[in-house]
Amino acid sequence: MDATLNGINTQGENIADNGGIKEAYLAYNKWIKRNKAEAKLPGLNYTPNQMFWISAANTWCAKYRPESLKLRILTGYHSPGHFRVIGPFSNSDDFVKDFNCPVGSKMNPKK
Repeated sequence: MDATLNGINTQGENIADNGGIKEAYLAYNKWIKRNKAEAKLPGLNYTPNQMFWISAANTWCAKYRPESLKLRILTGYHSPGHFRVIGPFSNSDDFVKDFNCPVGSKMNPKK
């Protein structure tokens, strides 16, 4: 489906998603300081901080029927799950640092 999100409808929730992931990441790192750094999970080559982001993204995994997605894009106050990951994560310096995203890449845009 080729559609554009209505940024006016979703603006408040988009801002909340940005703030929410930032606070959750700060809380996770505060927990690490009080306890200790977690070990890598067996069989996965991701740091604990990278696993934080992967776990957070997993929250928004979804499959939409085309009709439902179109209605959500045109009238919804929440962006579809994909955008609730891409937007806040690409706005996060912590995400960029944890995944070493080069400047100008999709997840670390110049602007």
